[in-house]
Amino acid sequence: MPIETKNSIKNKILERVENTAAFSKENLKIKDKRIATCMIPNMYCEEELVEAFRKEAKDKKWLYTTLMNEILRERYGKINNESETK
Repeated sequence: MPIETKNSIKNKILERVENTAAFSKENLKIKDKRIATCMIPNMYCEEELVEAFRKEAKDKKWLYTTLMNEILRERYGKINNESETK
């Protein structure tokens, strides 16, 4: 019996998982909800800024992700719109 490498075993397992209905269903959910997303790595910020951020999210009853998306859209969405019109 031939000895299989770790990569070949890993690939076989991934193929089996990817062919399941549950895996496909989860992928469809993710694709529907998140068309194009990117993750910002964890970072250290000034304590006062973090507290203000958390307070604003709580006041608006938003998730931190929602508030951060709004802040980034407000600040950097304008730059994208301006560059596209030029």
